[in-house]
Amino acid sequence: MRFDGSWRPAAAGVCAWSCAAVVSGALLGCGDDAGGEKNVVAQISGEGQTLTLDRAVVEHVAAREQISEAEARERALADLRLVAARRAELAAREEPPEHPDELDPVRREQLERAALVRVWLDDVFEPSHRAADIPQRLVEQNMNNPGTTRRMFHPELWFVCQALIVPTPESADTFVKPPSEGEAAERWRAAANQAFAGLVARARRFEPDLLSEGGCAVLGRIVGTSQQRFAIEPGPDSTGSGSLTLRYEHFAFAPSDAGSFDPQWVETVTAREAPGIVGPFATQFGVHLVLVASIEAAAFADGSLPEAQLRAAREAHLRGEIEQAWQADQLQQTLAKIRDRRVVRLSPELERGP
Repeated sequence: MRFDGSWRPAAAGVCAWSCAAVVSGALLGCGDDAGGEKNVVAQISGEGQTLTLDRAVVEHVAAREQISEAEARERALADLRLVAARRAELAAREEPPEHPDELDPVRREQLERAALVRVWLDDVFEPSHRAADIPQRLVEQNMNNPGTTRRMFHPELWFVCQALIVPTPESADTFVKPPSEGEAAERWRAAANQAFAGLVARARRFEPDLLSEGGCAVLGRIVGTSQQRFAIEPGPDSTGSGSLTLRYEHFAFAPSDAGSFDPQWVETVTAREAPGIVGPFATQFGVHLVLVASIEAAAFADGSLPEAQLRAAREAHLRGEIEQAWQADQLQQTLAKIRDRRVVRLSPELERGP
């Protein structure tokens, strides 16, 4: 059936495309009010046409996709813009189309198959492949993987990097503590602070970059482009000479389990409750400038719940974390089985014919 000569969408509110056929699958309200009273929240006009968006559609999309009404409104408007663009394309043709959709047969078949697949996924596959359906043996395998458990279940973690000034060791595999008492300690710290001053000034100048994502990479570049070795002038008694070395480190630690760390360093760094720059400050190991890059809240840490409850909570969390990967794997296996069942194999005798 062809459209008559008035097929061009000049009249506002005439839906040449059914608004139910847009990508979102929602019933997007068009400008024709014949269907009843509408609560229009937005409209798109142009090229002699007007498409309106009804609040009921926004609410439907928001509920279906579990998103805010603002996001649902933008999605629905995006679909209406596609409809408007298609109408404008058809209106510009010299010959009217056989059908306003005018899809290529191959494309139509693809869309039909995609719709059937979505129905199958909704009604058959997904209801039988929920987090609760993941085999217990797979859950146990992940629960017994130290890498997985460290990533998912841990105390509060602080991710930090630091620049520090230390005495230059005699070899790469040795460590030398700075003087800790008397004039020698005072001279060493004065020399270390003086050597550190340039880097600290640069760090303060780039503080906004250090406090953004990837701040430790910025601090690493600052250290890498700074002077690495500094000489210490001997004191009046010709003692205390030597040199200083600038180092860079980055790591994570748990304040609740920091027994291997210097207590003074931990106390100074964790005195602030948010990411940022700490220091410079001195410890028994040297002078430090620390960047607290991020703080990750505790997740099902040991002792946070009674043992049985903690085990159940961890297992439920793990199932949620691996659900999508497990679903994808199961979907591929299911599709492979379906393909195998549809393959028809003929014996060589039948292939040759009579």
